[in-house]
Amino acid sequence: MPKKLRRQEDPERTGAVIRNARRIMADVKYKLSKFESNPPNELIQYVRGKISKLGSGIRRKTTVGVFGRTGAGKSSMLNAILGQKDLLPSGTICACTSVIIQVEANVTDSSYIAEIEFISKKDWDDELKTLNNVLSGDTDEKDDAMFDPANDKITALYGEDGVFKPIEELMKDTNFSEIPEFLRSEIKKITCDKASDLANEIGCFIEHNDQSPGGCYWPIVKSVTIKVPNCKDFLEHVVLVDLPGTGDCNKIRDQMWKMKLRDCSTVWIVSEINRAASDKEAWELVCSSITDMAPGGECRSISFICTKTDDINPQNYMRSSKLKDEDFQIAPEDSQQVNKRKTACILHRNEKAKERVKKIFCQQDKIKRYFKCDEGFFSVYTVSSEEFTKENPILKPEETELTELKDLLKIYNNSHTNDVASDYISEALGILSLIQGFNEINAEMRAVKSRLCNDLDKNLENAVGHLQEYCCQICSSLEECLSKGARESENNCTENAKELITPRNKPGGGFHKTLTALCKNNGYFRSKNGEMDLNKHLAKHMLEHIDKTFSEFFPVQEPISEKSLQAHFDKFTIITEDVKTKYENSPVLNHMLEFLKMEVLLVSMDLDL
Repeated sequence: MPKKLRRQEDPERTGAVIRNARRIMADVKYKLSKFESNPPNELIQYVRGKISKLGSGIRRKTTVGVFGRTGAGKSSMLNAILGQKDLLPSGTICACTSVIIQVEANVTDSSYIAEIEFISKKDWDDELKTLNNVLSGDTDEKDDAMFDPANDKITALYGEDGVFKPIEELMKDTNFSEIPEFLRSEIKKITCDKASDLANEIGCFIEHNDQSPGGCYWPIVKSVTIKVPNCKDFLEHVVLVDLPGTGDCNKIRDQMWKMKLRDCSTVWIVSEINRAASDKEAWELVCSSITDMAPGGECRSISFICTKTDDINPQNYMRSSKLKDEDFQIAPEDSQQVNKRKTACILHRNEKAKERVKKIFCQQDKIKRYFKCDEGFFSVYTVSSEEFTKENPILKPEETELTELKDLLKIYNNSHTNDVASDYISEALGILSLIQGFNEINAEMRAVKSRLCNDLDKNLENAVGHLQEYCCQICSSLEECLSKGARESENNCTENAKELITPRNKPGGGFHKTLTALCKNNGYFRSKNGEMDLNKHLAKHMLEHIDKTFSEFFPVQEPISEKSLQAHFDKFTIITEDVKTKYENSPVLNHMLEFLKMEVLLVSMDLDL
């Protein structure tokens, strides 16, 4: 469920507070050990166990998904943020590659590390059969959308003559002697002292080299995780996921791509500023992925990043925009006239681009179905990686907006740190309240404690009953919507299928190749030309009927409505006002109630609410 970022505290202060809290709880645990008895005291054992588990809960890192077509400046932007020149290849990855690249902080030492995860040998053998069927078809009737990606994969891994070799030869283990980890289904780990050395080592796993086909292993790679040193202040609890954006016809890799997208807390869409507003590919990518980001995922914000802002011809821009030097307060005799004019044009175009992109975003029907087009959710950045990294820039660092993106990552990172610290301290206070309560209890209080237990049991039964009843209402509402959508999908299934598989650029042309590929892949096929999902297309009426109702029950943005399941979970409590009033004069029991509040909160955290 969406949650707002906490107010940012000083990381050093937060670290000092949590260290002090850990020392206190370690001291408490040590003192409790002096009260060990035979037979063991169950309460002391329980409390010591709770202290031992303090802070053991693992919060998932904030995941930032980064999309962008080849050549959009995505890798240059990430390199600039990381403070590295050539760690990620810039503009050399062929559009047909489908490798997920994750970037994290190496917080243990100063090495640059890459961990490469492969698909299984069996999955590759199965995919080879599909690729072979595509390549062995009638070349006069071949479908480039399927033929070209298949040819790219075979030639990348086996060389140009690979497409002529029998499939049995391609399946031999000897083809993979240089990467035994693939045959053993293990993760390959590469460690280097320099970023440039690591970039050279991992190139064959993420790049498609047309000049030297063969020995490019990206067709059998699921993902590459790169760990970078000296990034703790903004990547310790954040992971940057460089997503291919076009998926893959291999179902295992494509499913991983979608799962990563669903885990993204925020998404960055990268496009060149010259084409940002009209970048059809970028907008189609957002809209086609929206169901994975919204009802199926955890996306709380989207940023559109316009790159290459320094790529501008000031004279042409001023002429087309009807601007003059005096509009920018540039004097004719100014010795810095040329640089000032270019800087002014860059900043002027940046503001115009932000306005246009925001307007287009709010016009997307698929986006409006799930998200509110407000400043808190959607933002636009205009960046120049070139100006940020060169020795004599004409733009100030803040004008490149790379510093803003890095600060945004620091906010995510610090928010995670603050959340962990807050969780630890709250749980520790609950444990101390329990100790305090039992320390002060006496014989007279035992009867009162028993009555409190009975009251809490009744409250728990009632609260769970109300929650179960509301969950049944949700199921009933969704079933009704799905039934309506299913009937409509059934009545229109033939038309919907034809709509998807009939070639758009070949009126009246055949579609048996596409249909064959869909049937062999259980109704799903993805090529470099895009996704074809027959199952999803046939079910589109079901999605249309259920979307609005589902979004009401499971909203992805704040504020949440009273109708949402989150609102009902927030109201869930066993410590009602009646209980507080009834036992308000008992400090001992109030200590225990504080502990129970914390336990309820921990359950909510485990449910990821």
